[in-house]
Amino acid sequence: MKTIDMILDEFLREQHDRLKEKTYRDYKSVIELFQDYLNMYAPNYLSGDEHKQWEAEFDKDEDCYTRMFGQSKLKESVFTEFLDYFMIRKVMSSESFMKVAIRVMKKLNKWLHANNYIDREEYDDVQEYLGEAKDLPDVEKLADLIFDYSRGTMDTAFEDELGGYFTVVDIQPGQLWVKDALSGGTSVGPVHVSKQISDLCQKGWDINFVIGLYQGKWYIVESGNVYR
Repeated sequence: MKTIDMILDEFLREQHDRLKEKTYRDYKSVIELFQDYLNMYAPNYLSGDEHKQWEAEFDKDEDCYTRMFGQSKLKESVFTEFLDYFMIRKVMSSESFMKVAIRVMKKLNKWLHANNYIDREEYDDVQEYLGEAKDLPDVEKLADLIFDYSRGTMDTAFEDELGGYFTVVDIQPGQLWVKDALSGGTSVGPVHVSKQISDLCQKGWDINFVIGLYQGKWYIVESGNVYR
C-alpha cells in the first residue's frame, strides 16, 4: 500500500518537473500544510482498530497518520475541512495564499483521479466543493479589511459593547446587521463599515468581532476573523 506521504511526494515530484521554481514552492507549501492538517485532525475520524493503531504510533511520531494510511483517506471531507477550517482558523492565510491553496487542491484532485488514487464519484464530489470554495479568498480579504477598518474606530466611551461570533443577516451600503451566531435572537445594527466591506460581505457569513454602540450606531472596536 502506498501511504499518503508517498502519494503526495509523488504528486510533488511530478509538479517539480513541470513548474517554475517559485510556483513549485507554492505547491510544496500547500501540500506540507495539507499533511500537517491530516496529521493533526484526520485521526479524529478513525475508529476501532485503526484508531488504536494510530494511538500506539502517535507516542513515537506525531506525524504518523500520513505514513500509516493511504488513498482511502483522501476523501472530499478532508479537502473541505482543510480549506474551510484549517486554512482559515489555524493558518489564517492571506487572500492571495488562499487562492494558491484552492488552485493546488484542484490540481491535486485531478491528479489523484488521473492516477487512480480516487474514483470518479470522489473526484466529482471534491470538484463540486472546490467550485463552491471560490469565495474563500474573499473571506480572507474581508477579514483584513475589517481589521484595518477597526483601527480607525473612534476612541470613546461606548454606551454598550458586544463581542463574539456574529452572523450577518442584512447588508446595506456601509452598514451591516448581525445577530449572535450561537444564540440567535434579534439582529443588532446598523454596524458602521466601509462600502468596500459591505460590498464584499455576504449574508450568512460569520464575523468574530467586538462592536460598540455610540449614538444609535454600532462600530467595530476589535476584529477577529471571518467564516463563511
